[in-house]
Amino acid sequence: MNMKMLKRSWLLVVILTSNLFFASCNREDNPVNEQQELETIFQSQLDEALAWAKAYGPTTQAIAEEVASRHKGKTTPINYKTRQSAERKCRTDNSMPFGLRDLARTTVLCDYDVISSVIDDIKSTATKYGAFGRYKHQTSDYGYWGDLLNLEFEYLQTEIQVKSYRMYYAVNPEEFCKPVLGDSLYNVIHTETGLEPGLAHEYYEVMRADTSSAATREHYRKLSIEYLKHFDQDYVKK
Repeated sequence: MNMKMLKRSWLLVVILTSNLFFASCNREDNPVNEQQELETIFQSQLDEALAWAKAYGPTTQAIAEEVASRHKGKTTPINYKTRQSAERKCRTDNSMPFGLRDLARTTVLCDYDVISSVIDDIKSTATKYGAFGRYKHQTSDYGYWGDLLNLEFEYLQTEIQVKSYRMYYAVNPEEFCKPVLGDSLYNVIHTETGLEPGLAHEYYEVMRADTSSAATREHYRKLSIEYLKHFDQDYVKK
């Protein structure tokens, strides 16, 4: 995270500390008023972060499309996290708005065997824009894997995910994945696997639900592993 982003992240802390200090000098402690001040400043920071996400989104999408075109890949439309979703993530992760890396996000889809090349190309292209931040390979204990890269702009980071066509099919329902993949590729994956799309996400939602018991989570974890193995490149080749 560069210095300007660090300043943005710490700005909220400085403002809050100053406000509470002066408030304590001018009136008796009032936890309700202090909490209201904190909330007002947080909401203002959230507004600003969401605005910067919209500002950096087009460049994020341009980089993704440029790279995808060189590898005969596809891209999803840029996705902006909703205010409700962003606020929930801040509160759940105990983070400040400018600390969120995925307020603007897109995905490059490609064949399994060119994923590494696509990742390297995104790194190189983002660097030319002066915007490469970090790369992370994601794995899980429920069969999901993927890759993401964060672009680091002046005030905020954005995200480009990289997925195989098959993994994208596995984590998105038909109404989302079919328009992006196209009828032909969608039908190929459906025929090869014999499975409906998007079940991986459905299983994930059950696993992370607060109302799910440990036994339920374990049951759906096993279902997810069994489902996702059908979208692994080595399995498909068999």
